[in-house]
Amino acid sequence: MRKIFLLTTLLLMILTSTAFAEEVEPATESKDEPYVYTSEDFQFTITCPIKPVAIVQNPWQEPERRGEMLVFSNEGFDIQYAYLIQVNAFDETVPDFNKADKKAIEEYLKTLTENNGFSSADLVEISPKNKGVYAITAETIEVRNQETGELEGEFVADRRDIYTFFRSESGRPISIQLISASLDKEFVGTYNHAVRSFKDNTDVKANKKAKKDKKDKKDKKDKKDKKNKDKQDKK
Repeated sequence: MRKIFLLTTLLLMILTSTAFAEEVEPATESKDEPYVYTSEDFQFTITCPIKPVAIVQNPWQEPERRGEMLVFSNEGFDIQYAYLIQVNAFDETVPDFNKADKKAIEEYLKTLTENNGFSSADLVEISPKNKGVYAITAETIEVRNQETGELEGEFVADRRDIYTFFRSESGRPISIQLISASLDKEFVGTYNHAVRSFKDNTDVKANKKAKKDKKDKKDKKDKKDKKNKDKQDKK
């Protein structure tokens, strides 16, 4: 994961150089009506607070990253409220939050708070069978020389974001980021619900294929058994 002090620069790039990849028609339902969004390109489903007013693909402007920004409120290029979802958020060096030993996970959480600009990072339960990391960016962020590690300065962030990192059932490394001008209870509670609602649709396809393969195997076995039985009956 890149250091969070780079986040402001990245978002500036997004806001000044990225046209919305897809404009979404205004929602006809009530403003408070949740909206279930499915990404065909990145194969996931998530419950949103409202229908997105715009969807931005690859907002990082980096080809190796895969994901979308779901924008719920903006004034021109000023993003006021959005979810930023990445489906290849980290690599295999990040410990398995469900199976890794306690020490490895603690070291990872420590790295997030000491080196990646988060004020807190905690192991949380995404679902009864899956755990993840819930992290909040710091209000004041230190900028250190990447070669020497020496402190070069610090800046006060214009907002604080929440990130949740976890692996889906198929093993995809997911990051869901809350971008909001406020971390009021209402916004955070809605975001937490969205994280719990996340579905990896590659899992669905894999499960369907597995069930079909199992059925085909059973049908083949039944057909063979019937054929053998018919031979026995003829004898």
